[in-house]
Amino acid sequence: MKRGSLLSGKIWPLHVLFAAGVVVIWQLLVLHAGNEVLFPNLDSVGAALWDLTSSGKLHSAMLESLRLLFTGFTFAFVGAFFLGVIMGSSKAIGMALLPLMSFIYCVPLIALLPLLLMWFGFGFTGRMVVVAYSSFFPVLLNVYAGVRETPSDLVEVAQSIGLTGRLAQFRHVVLPSSVPFVMAGFRLGIGRAVVGMAIAEVFLRLGGIGALIVENGARFRTAYVIAAIVPLPLLGIALTKAAARFEQRVQYWRYTAVSE
Repeated sequence: MKRGSLLSGKIWPLHVLFAAGVVVIWQLLVLHAGNEVLFPNLDSVGAALWDLTSSGKLHSAMLESLRLLFTGFTFAFVGAFFLGVIMGSSKAIGMALLPLMSFIYCVPLIALLPLLLMWFGFGFTGRMVVVAYSSFFPVLLNVYAGVRETPSDLVEVAQSIGLTGRLAQFRHVVLPSSVPFVMAGFRLGIGRAVVGMAIAEVFLRLGGIGALIVENGARFRTAYVIAAIVPLPLLGIALTKAAARFEQRVQYWRYTAVSE
């Protein structure tokens, strides 16, 4: 039996125990609230989730949200990757831009949201910029760190076997060495992109999961609000798991790139 199977066999009872604990705590909160509007029963949430799914509302909202998410995150990842490589490869550029990037990163998204929407509009473009801003800096800072942390002895080995050009060293040494950092930035960035997507949609109420949340919240349909929120963490978990699996596939290339 594989090691992964053994670990899964040991961990799943903990998952079941944790889920049971969540259910018990939820029911205690329901009893304490004593009001379905304040805190609905799990049965009501399940019924609301089924209603949103069977009516097609959840499906159409998810498709719109996913289009926004992947468009914004793609722009953010590509831009952050190339800027991170430039900052990491040039000490002067890195020292010049890092304080500015860190300053912007520390500004809360909610504070910049009105400005971003006024500058880029209240349609798809404005919402896409909000998603891109949310995920840009985790990717940028991790790529920058990965390039800067490339072991100097690996660079020396590459030079000794004839890889003297900057592009050749980047292809065979810097990029493979930076893979863990890049993938860490990817996982953090995609999680932040989901948050940015929800914020943009809730703030604008134009469509997607955010519109479902606001619409049902305005009508005090708490069970439907929770049912609409449920796909968001599930989406974040699924994307993070997919990124981790992709990272495992990249490992072989990482360890063989220098010997090519």
